[in-house]
Amino acid sequence: MCVIRPATPGALDRLGRAATQGDRELDAALANLGVLPPLDLDPIRACLNMSEIRLVAELNRDGHRLITVCERDRPLAWIHHDGRVVMADHQLLSA
Repeated sequence: MCVIRPATPGALDRLGRAATQGDRELDAALANLGVLPPLDLDPIRACLNMSEIRLVAELNRDGHRLITVCERDRPLAWIHHDGRVVMADHQLLSA
């Protein structure tokens, strides 16, 4: 799934809020940002529920959506367009 339109601050805020809500809300918030929701949402929830994070929407080289989870300006994790979560130490949390 490739998203050409840029992510809005509102869409990123919705994603952050959806982490504490039900699966349907989190699925919709991810899809709205061009991320294919995985079957297991727990790794994404874990990233989004870390304290004092900031979400940054980016595109990879192929034009797919990538959500960077940051603490201040330091990347902690990346949520890829296919729902994979990669921690900054490159540990894969989901596939």
